[in-house]
Amino acid sequence: MAFACLAEGSHRCTVAIPGGDQDSLRRFLSRPKRPMAALLNRQRMECKDHNHFLYQSRPFGILRFEIRPRVLFSARWSDHALMIAFQDCQIQGIGAVQDAFRFSCHAELHPCQDEVKAEATAAVLLNQDHPLAAIPASLSKRAAQQALELVFARLERRCQSGLRRALVQWIDGQSAEGSALSKPR
Repeated sequence: MAFACLAEGSHRCTVAIPGGDQDSLRRFLSRPKRPMAALLNRQRMECKDHNHFLYQSRPFGILRFEIRPRVLFSARWSDHALMIAFQDCQIQGIGAVQDAFRFSCHAELHPCQDEVKAEATAAVLLNQDHPLAAIPASLSKRAAQQALELVFARLERRCQSGLRRALVQWIDGQSAEGSALSKPR
């Protein structure tokens, strides 16, 4: 099967965490389950093992379809960032059409002083042997670009809400533990 790229793009965002020193943010991100639970709905995420997760998204509309991505991905800590990579992505809700497409995504979360920098790159690919390859390129590329824009908007919201909230709570908890340990008894 030969796949052709219909759309690709990248998105960057900065999540401000006042009072979040780089080492604290690194400790939070270095345990993949913590940040993944902050970014994704816990009821829709299944931890397969230490670094592998299965996630079934809530449905969302694109064109006249209600699609529901189901993603198997890895999340692992490197020396400097949390690396997230899709391993398999099925797009449910479009019937046999799902065999025509592949979606790839790679993201990195970098701890910095008072912030986390996030970057994601993604692509939508079309199987050139599938009958949908006969659809005019302008239409399929426009739909693929719209899908990427939805994905990047969703990632931005999750970083700015769930990830920020979890990081602030975790840092506050770390500060409270430190204060309790430093107080004489």
